Amino acid sequence: MYKRISIEETVEKIEKESALIADIRDPHSFANGHMPKALNINNQNAAEFIQEQDHSKPLIVVCYHGHSSQPAAQYFAGQGFSDVYSMDGGFEIWKLSQPVEQS
Repeated sequence: MYKRISIEETVEKIEKESALIADIRDPHSFANGHMPKALNINNQNAAEFIQEQDHSKPLIVVCYHGHSSQPAAQYFAGQGFSDVYSMDGGFEIWKLSQPVEQS
């Protein structure tokens, strides 16, 4: 089973619990911007990701807007990850929550 999580809760889990970030957006979108330390996970590398990662660490699944991440989070929970989350709002909301860099 997975839980839905806010951006604020996500940041806390990353900072305090070294949560894993599985970004399931397409590779092009991921290449154009992603959360720090996020891994781009897709059908081709999901099995390797599942095999190699620590299943006891929190896993936060991120997509574009927080919808596709929910079934993906359920899938990862079924693959043995014990603490799985779907981030509400997805990468688009996370991006908007970040400070704007001044040039």
